Amino acid sequence: MRFTSSLVISMCTLLVGLWFNGQWLWIPAAVLMASIVDLFTRAWVASDRLGTATSVSILLKFSFAMVGFFAMVGQLICVGLVAYWIASAL
Repeated sequence: MRFTSSLVISMCTLLVGLWFNGQWLWIPAAVLMASIVDLFTRAWVASDRLGTATSVSILLKFSFAMVGFFAMVGQLICVGLVAYWIASAL
């Protein structure tokens, strides 16, 4: 288990959003939750083992891969939110 950048970025964005009383605080909160799920499931998704229930395993791997993709794209959205909050505060 390793501490990913999406955790750090989403936590910092959430703190900055709380500091600026920003809108759309649900976005960094959702990215933070997706990052936590991605942190615990990344190794299993990357492995080539499927188990006995192949179709269920493939569906779960796909679902967790999409959660990881959301965490990755959410980092860019969080950086954009911070820029928006700082620009609107000026």
